[in-house]
Amino acid sequence: MREADFKTKFQNKVKRELKPVAILQYEQDATTVKGFPDALFIFEGIVVFIEFKKSKTARFQEGQKLWLDRLNENCHFAFVCYPQNADEIFNELKRLVKGE
Repeated sequence: MREADFKTKFQNKVKRELKPVAILQYEQDATTVKGFPDALFIFEGIVVFIEFKKSKTARFQEGQKLWLDRLNENCHFAFVCYPQNADEIFNELKRLVKGE
C-alpha cells in the first residue's frame, strides 16, 4: 500500500470513529520547518501529532525524530504510524480521547 493511501485510510478511520475537532495536514515545501510531523489531530483537550511512514523500516528525514521528541517532551502526544502498528496507534488514540 502506498504511504498516501495508508495515511488516508488511517485518517478516515479516526474521523469516522473518534470524531476529532480537526485534522490538519502538514505539507513540506521550501517555507516549512524540516521534519515536522505529517498530521495534527485535534480532539477536545488533546492534540496529537503523527508522522506517517510506509513501513516500520522506512527512514526518517532530517529533523523528524527531533520534532517527535520535542513534542512528546512538551506535553503533547506524537507518534510514528506505519501499517504494521496502525491498530496499536489507533487504540492509543482511542484510549486518549475516550479515556479508556
